[in-house]
Amino acid sequence: MAKLHEIGFELIPPPPYSPDLAPTDFLFLLRNLKIWLSGKKFSSNEDAIAAVNTYFAAFNKYFFSTG
Repeated sequence: MAKLHEIGFELIPPPPYSPDLAPTDFLFLLRNLKIWLSGKKFSSNEDAIAAVNTYFAAFNKYFFSTG
């Protein structure tokens, strides 16, 4: 660190969210969820949360461990 300061470099902290560093392991789940939710309308946030919970509850637990 001292050498970086000595040669004039300033250390900048990383942003709280960086799209190029986001993991894509769950992209297939979110893409399918988006398709499943398309056309549905919810009257409240609670209804939307319940629908998403229902979607994920339909999967076997081994589905998530095997990817």
